[in-house]
Amino acid sequence: MSVRIGSGRFAGRELLGPPPERQRRGVAGGGTRPTAARLKKSLFAVIGDELPGARVLDVCAGTGALGFEAISRGAAGCVFLERSRPMGERIGKNAERLGLDGARLLAGDAARSLRALARRGERFDAAFFDPPWSEWEEGGAAAALAAIAPLVSRFVAAVHPASRSAPPEILTPESASSPGFRFRRVREVAAGDGAFSLFRPAEPPPTGQEPPLTPIP
Repeated sequence: MSVRIGSGRFAGRELLGPPPERQRRGVAGGGTRPTAARLKKSLFAVIGDELPGARVLDVCAGTGALGFEAISRGAAGCVFLERSRPMGERIGKNAERLGLDGARLLAGDAARSLRALARRGERFDAAFFDPPWSEWEEGGAAAALAAIAPLVSRFVAAVHPASRSAPPEILTPESASSPGFRFRRVREVAAGDGAFSLFRPAEPPPTGQEPPLTPIP
């Protein structure tokens, strides 16, 4: 299975997709599936103007389709986090196919990789988060979102099943001492059986007041 880049300097180029299902059974990351083309198109229609020059983080990257699409649309580079060795190999091969040197892979558990990035003081303009749906349902994704948000300045785009809604806000460890340091869900868009939620930093509220939730289109 291949995945095609939709727009930008690599528009129309094919990426290696996940291996056949029979090769993925029993392998960490075996549930990897590429983000549907229709959903990806909707997502990048919303965020595309913010990508030129941006430093991007792609968490639970799979084959790297979201990160590579961002680079195609002008992002300065992307750090991919992926626990599955077969998927990590595909990220590397896809970077080679595109002739990129602005792509970096951190292999292993996403939570450990996020902690490592935080310790090193690395920061990003934007992040994508497309975890296995089972982990979203079990609550693991909510904890990961809380670890991603402090590393990001502009937005976090989370991909999830259309049947489930993302939390209205991401509470980070710093939220208790700094009420404005959290992300609020400002948009949720469904396409087919998938959806994405867009989170942005909340503005610091006036003293003693809680800011209203931004309406979701």
